[in-house]
Amino acid sequence: MAKRRRIWIGIGLFLVAYGVFAVMTLGLVVFNDRDFSGQKDIELVNGLKSDVWLVPKSSGFGIPFLFGYRGTGGPYGLRLQIWDTSLQYRTIEISEIVVKYDDRPAVHKDYAWSRRLEPYVQHNSSPSGDIETEMFMLSDEIEGLIERHADVTITLKGELTTATGDLVPFEASEFFHAESRHEITTGWSVLARM
Repeated sequence: MAKRRRIWIGIGLFLVAYGVFAVMTLGLVVFNDRDFSGQKDIELVNGLKSDVWLVPKSSGFGIPFLFGYRGTGGPYGLRLQIWDTSLQYRTIEISEIVVKYDDRPAVHKDYAWSRRLEPYVQHNSSPSGDIETEMFMLSDEIEGLIERHADVTITLKGELTTATGDLVPFEASEFFHAESRHEITTGWSVLARM
């Protein structure tokens, strides 16, 4: 009888300790991010605003109020955004991508990646009121382009098609620095960042 009572007391103490842990921390969260140096401006052609960045895959799992894991890593896609305020371009075709790591020879990849720029109205506020800017816009991803998490230069080669059907060739490169972040924190800290 005494042994059974000690077991129930142990279970009760464990549940109280777990309850205090859960309220105080909301559980522990481990972050393991393997990413690149963020969004970069890239000039495909003169006067055309464009950005690129490498997009990691995200993963995560956990037991509520106890433990959570959030991570990012490969394979990495290349996100391309174009804002054509001149209303001049209609499509982009990327025919070749060159991937060059600092420690390896360049790899040339033939592509047949073609996308249409869509009409878009950007809304901005200013002291004089709302401003609407009409443009053609693209935001799309070339998935699974990069496997390794290492410093890399990516070169895009292809053509833009104008509203009149003219083809404008381009070749543009951008360097991406590999970055890692590892952290163990509490669930409350994660909520405070949101």
